[in-house]
Amino acid sequence: MSVPREIALQTVDGQARLVQRPVRELRSLRGGRSFTQHHRTILQGTTALPVRGKALEIKTDLRVGSAKQAGLKVRTGDGEETAIGYDAQTDELYVDRTQSGRVDFSRDFPGVQRAQLAARHGKVRLRILVDWSSVEVFAVGGRRVITDQVFPSADSDGVALFADGGSATLDSLKVRRLRSSWATGHHNG
Repeated sequence: MSVPREIALQTVDGQARLVQRPVRELRSLRGGRSFTQHHRTILQGTTALPVRGKALEIKTDLRVGSAKQAGLKVRTGDGEETAIGYDAQTDELYVDRTQSGRVDFSRDFPGVQRAQLAARHGKVRLRILVDWSSVEVFAVGGRRVITDQVFPSADSDGVALFADGGSATLDSLKVRRLRSSWATGHHNG
């Protein structure tokens, strides 16, 4: 039940690799102005951004710097959040949905999904798609993908930056609001 994807084989270092990207038609769901930021220091802790939405497309270039972990939080509000981060200690991309909203219906649901990801020159480039009940993260041109279901309350629609164990740098950030990918679904508020 995720956003439709294009799947292809790509030769990387002489080996065929599967890559996944959101379909180009996703652009037709973009609406309104985008929110952008450049060259911003992400201080230790969580910093709310002046942008909200239940369905978003986010593109970001992040430099981890001295932080052990850094990234973005989406669908934030009233104690709820889904964290999308980079762990510099383990060289991993991760999505943490332990506080993403309703997580108590299964012992196995709350948790952290991880994928190996080596930062290039200290930088991580991510494309994140947020919908009413899903968070999808694409990295390395679609060679690393994490897809998670989330069940936040309708009021949890904030976005924030975070860093832990030091500071990081946001080289660039672009957030676009999307109409829902569901033909009969809701529109983001």
